[in-house]
Amino acid sequence: MKARKNAKRSQPLCHSGPVEVIPNLFCGSLGESIQMVSPPLLVEVLVPLDSLDAKIWALGFRGEILYFPIEDYGILPDEVLADLVSKILDRLHSGKKVGLFCLGGHGRTGYVASAVLGKLGYEDPIGFLRKKYCGRAVESNAQISHIAQFLDRPELFDEYVLQSMHSGLYDCFGFDWEAFVKTDSSPVCGNCTRFQEGICWEYEVLIGEDQDACHAFSERLNDGQKDRRRIGYK
Repeated sequence: MKARKNAKRSQPLCHSGPVEVIPNLFCGSLGESIQMVSPPLLVEVLVPLDSLDAKIWALGFRGEILYFPIEDYGILPDEVLADLVSKILDRLHSGKKVGLFCLGGHGRTGYVASAVLGKLGYEDPIGFLRKKYCGRAVESNAQISHIAQFLDRPELFDEYVLQSMHSGLYDCFGFDWEAFVKTDSSPVCGNCTRFQEGICWEYEVLIGEDQDACHAFSERLNDGQKDRRRIGYK
C-alpha cells in the first residue's frame, strides 16, 4: 500500500472477537459469529445483517435467526428498522443472548446496535459503541442520519456526520483526518474516478460513496472512464 500524503499512522481502533457491548448483546463480524454460538458465549439469537455461516448447525446451534439483510453502508426502511429493534429488545428483555453481526462487524452492525442502544436510553449510542466496541462502528453518513432520525436525536447528526471524515473508519486506518480537504462544491467519493466498489484507490482504503471527497477528487465523467479505472488504467 502506498504511503498516504501528509497522513500519520497510529494504532488501529478495531474490535477483536465478539464484544458484549451491554449484558447479553454481542456485536461482531461474520467470522466472529461462529464464536458467538460456541462455548462459552452460546448466543441464542443470531441477527445476521449480511449473510450466515452454515457451520453454526454443526456447532449445535438450534436457536433463533432474525435475518435482516442490509446493503453495505446502507440502511433499512423506517418500519423495518423499528421491527428489528423491537424484536431485539424483546429477546434482551427476556434474558436471551443476542448476536448482531454483518460482514466486517462495523457499519451495519454499528447502525443497528446504535438504534437498539438509543431505545434503551443511551444518550450517545454511537459514541458509546465506538468506545466500548469498535472505533469503526457506523460507517456512513446515511447510517448516522437514520439513527438520529429513528431516535429523534438530531444532535447525533450534528455531532457525527460533521465529524465523519475523522471518526470511525479513518481512525481505524490510523489516518490524520486533516489530510482531507473539502472542495468548494463538496463532491462525494462516489463521484470520483478513484472510487470503485467501496474502495478509494487513491489511498487504498475502504470508504463510503457518500463521504465528502478529499483534495485528490477527480470528477467521474462517464462509464467508459469508470471501466478504464476498473481494469487498472489511470
